[in-house]
Amino acid sequence: MDKEDILRKAQEEKNDEMEIQIRDKSMKWTYVSMVIAAAIFSFIRDMQDYPMMDLAATVSVSVAVGNFYRYVKCKDRSNLFIAIVMSVIFVFSTIRFIMGH
Repeated sequence: MDKEDILRKAQEEKNDEMEIQIRDKSMKWTYVSMVIAAAIFSFIRDMQDYPMMDLAATVSVSVAVGNFYRYVKCKDRSNLFIAIVMSVIFVFSTIRFIMGH
């Protein structure tokens, strides 16, 4: 394959690397904003003696799934570590929610 063939095939691909990078960064900011919002609402709910474990479970499972996916694709152990920690938090929060605490 010569340079022209490689260039033509790259231009024909539907995956634009800039779009992929932007989507990945947007997911990062989605996680950050979700965690901040859940923390604020959890704090307010806790101050009013309302249960907050449902928010913790929701946020932790979404972050865990995203990091498991990143680990499978990139094999970065930091993603695996975060995914495992968030999975443990999810299980703990879900159990506490079911128990009514």
